[in-house]
Amino acid sequence: MRIMHSLSIPHGGTLVHSIASFQEHEEVLLRASQLPSLILDREQVKDVKSIARGLYSPLKGFLKKEDFESVVGEMRLTNGLVWSIPIVLDLTKEEAELVEGQTEILLKDEAGNPIALLRNGEAYSYDKEFFAQNVFGTLDQKHPGVESAYAMGPYLLGGEVLLLDNSRDYFPEHNFTPEETRAMFQERGWKSVVAFQTRNVPHLGHEFLQKTALEYADGLFVQPVIGEKKLADFKDEYILGAYEILIQKYYPRERTLLGILPLKMRYAGPREAVFHALVRKNFGCTHFIVGRDHAGVGNYYPPFAAQEIFEQFSREEIGVEILKFPEVVWRPSLQIHCFSNEAPEQDRVSFSGTRLRAYIAQKEQPPSWLLRPEVYNLLTQSYNVLVDATDKQPGNLNQKGFVLWLTGLYAAGKTTIADLVAEELQKRGYKIERLDGDAIREYLSRDLGFSKEDRDENIRRVGFVSRLLSRNGVGVITSFISPYRKEREEVRKSVENFIEVYCSAPLEVCEARDQQGLYKKARAGEIKEFTGISDPYEAPENPEIVLDTSGRHEKENAEKLVAYLQERGFIS
Repeated sequence: MRIMHSLSIPHGGTLVHSIASFQEHEEVLLRASQLPSLILDREQVKDVKSIARGLYSPLKGFLKKEDFESVVGEMRLTNGLVWSIPIVLDLTKEEAELVEGQTEILLKDEAGNPIALLRNGEAYSYDKEFFAQNVFGTLDQKHPGVESAYAMGPYLLGGEVLLLDNSRDYFPEHNFTPEETRAMFQERGWKSVVAFQTRNVPHLGHEFLQKTALEYADGLFVQPVIGEKKLADFKDEYILGAYEILIQKYYPRERTLLGILPLKMRYAGPREAVFHALVRKNFGCTHFIVGRDHAGVGNYYPPFAAQEIFEQFSREEIGVEILKFPEVVWRPSLQIHCFSNEAPEQDRVSFSGTRLRAYIAQKEQPPSWLLRPEVYNLLTQSYNVLVDATDKQPGNLNQKGFVLWLTGLYAAGKTTIADLVAEELQKRGYKIERLDGDAIREYLSRDLGFSKEDRDENIRRVGFVSRLLSRNGVGVITSFISPYRKEREEVRKSVENFIEVYCSAPLEVCEARDQQGLYKKARAGEIKEFTGISDPYEAPENPEIVLDTSGRHEKENAEKLVAYLQERGFIS
């Protein structure tokens, strides 16, 4: 039953807003060359922006020594406010010597662009064992949080930050500040909002939990963590894409908002649950769901430790109502989802993220009670939707998402050129997804034939996936015959930054290249409705790019496409 509330008060009473005005920005840039500077990685830049935008209120900067030791040791700031995760900026010995005694330090990103000004800095040494044991509950370096802690520099830098670069590089369509979400909740008339934390694609257990939580509040704020994750977690763009599909089709849209939480997972289990609750409080949420193994990893924490930790604090200290649900299970005898306390042990099946990832990696259809088919279709169209070693390497951010749509006859060279472009952009560190006709037919469109209606439906599905990925900052490179002009134009209308590439090669050239003999079979009548023989190919009338693929110049044609993307600002 819903109870009337008002949006939560920011932690500490006031929402931090530390973003430079135009005059402040220009003044700092004028003397930037005279300031000592530090280069921050992508996750550190996220923390800077989160501090300045109020996500970490009441923090106005990175923790200084007294606050650091108090947070690590007592889960409180020195002023007594609850705070469970130390937000810190680590330094090498050389960097610590560089900033020693400096009142202002310029913080830059990996490309050397000014991000923020850190003022009243304090560099200090710290005990990594004290840090790891208290925050993560272990010194085992197989724990990803402990591994990260031991990889940090030997010094920390505290100090207040003034944000100079307020751009939103990560999924801007869903990247809201606390000021914005509070305004959005009020515009929708929501007096109570329940937040759901996730780092995974949604299965039907999540959906059951979220819809149950809606019984306690006016609105649901689904907020996946977008940032560095451990190997074999799902990639950010697929988490968001899956939720977009579900909200569109299965959730009450007027009561659901999808946002992102741009930060690195620490995998600190119980302590991270407290941190996540306080951050959602700053966004204006009144309730926060804490389920089984929240922010956990492996077997380092008991299944419900993240719920039990809140017993150490009063309701007033946390400031949001913690919804502690039992485990969601599937009850085979009744064919329903329910909580574990509503089903006997012999009549319940638990959800397993490991098992779900295995289904997706092996492209095996999971049971209907586990995952919506639309989500499965989205996840299986890609070569790899899970974080791997390449995602851990430093890379570039796409300027903006795009769809490079290669069309042409069978054997016109589309796939080879698309693969070369994707390989080059991935090598440069850009987020790229390849959508290829054969892979899509095998998984996303396995139920379709080759009639005009089925071809149209295939392209519609590909267009939908392309739109989801590109709007979330991913460069999508497709290679499909896509023979009908009308369907290509429909995709163009639905996708921002659609780039049509016509791979032009005469039919006789394509027939000569056909090693599988498909054209020969089509001419013999063995294959019906084959493009170019018994079914028409409608060449683009005004494509952005025309490539002459009649000769073997795949590398040169790929270079032309990369140059086009560079000239138009899609890549740098």
